[in-house]
Amino acid sequence: MKTSTMMNKLYFLFFALLIISCSEGDIIEFSVDDLNGDLENCSNENDNTFVFFVIDQGINRSLSLNFTDTSFEINPENVSDISIDEPTLITLNATNNQFIYREFDTAINGDEYFCNSIPVSGVNVTLELISTNGTADISYEAAEDQPDPTQTSYSRTVILRDVTLEGGGIAIRKEILELGSDNISIPN
Repeated sequence: MKTSTMMNKLYFLFFALLIISCSEGDIIEFSVDDLNGDLENCSNENDNTFVFFVIDQGINRSLSLNFTDTSFEINPENVSDISIDEPTLITLNATNNQFIYREFDTAINGDEYFCNSIPVSGVNVTLELISTNGTADISYEAAEDQPDPTQTSYSRTVILRDVTLEGGGIAIRKEILELGSDNISIPN
């Protein structure tokens, strides 16, 4: 009987140590819902690179989608250049088509930071998470009201799907994340 009691104590101790040593890691809340900023964009058509970005000046954070595509246009010239039936799909990776979360030590200007070929000085990134996989969907929907008969207005939405962000010993997985929406008008 003593052996059984001793074994039960050993099992209990082993089980307690197992529970204590197992950890799911730190829980990190990552949400664009509390990012207060508008979807902005810029492009360098010389090398077919594009950036959609959202900046929250209040907490010095940004989300950006940087990609290269030979057939995409930020501001299409005419209605036939975009598809409202199917989204443009961009496959994300860690090298040239990236979704990036950044925290800064100071406020940034999006046009200066994301849209210049020469990086802005005096801005330090305090945390950076870069996508290792996922897909960006860029979709268009014609606006219900078309106030100008010479143009067609669209709402453009950028949604990220099945994205994993990694950096600084942190890995975050998001199934669906809406980067934001903007409006464009295309001459008819």
